[in-house]
Amino acid sequence: MRNAPSTPLVGSCFPNRTSVFTLSLLALTLALLPGCGFKQAKKDAETVLTRHFQTLATNDFNAALTDYAPQFFQKTTKEEWGKVLSRLTPKLGAYQSHTVTGWRVFKNAGTLGAGTTVSLQAQVTYSKHAATESFTLFKGVSDSEYRIVGHNINSTGLLAE
Repeated sequence: MRNAPSTPLVGSCFPNRTSVFTLSLLALTLALLPGCGFKQAKKDAETVLTRHFQTLATNDFNAALTDYAPQFFQKTTKEEWGKVLSRLTPKLGAYQSHTVTGWRVFKNAGTLGAGTTVSLQAQVTYSKHAATESFTLFKGVSDSEYRIVGHNINSTGLLAE
């Protein structure tokens, strides 16, 4: 049986400390760069959400519909969704407040086009019943602000007669 030559292992399998540090620093820098943009995207989307709830509080459902993107109305017409929004106050009561309980931001090029998608979950207090509402907002690269492309409302008050 032959003995293998004894050569030290050097090269790309075991990077030296300088290259590990450089790679770590590069990864950290790349991770932190979009962070500011993500926080700003969340803030901008929350501004639209707050405006939306304030508009609903005044029962101006036609104005509230302007917060929705045309893509939202591909499966549900404006008239149908306007009726849904107008039934919220009798069922859930008057809007009082909301708190964002979760959020995610995606920068992408997808079916909606190139831009930023923000997903917000909110706990909403109405005078009769609470609701958990999920929103998906999208801002294309040439758009001036976020628009709602998805909205889901969950509340036991919606089941009441």
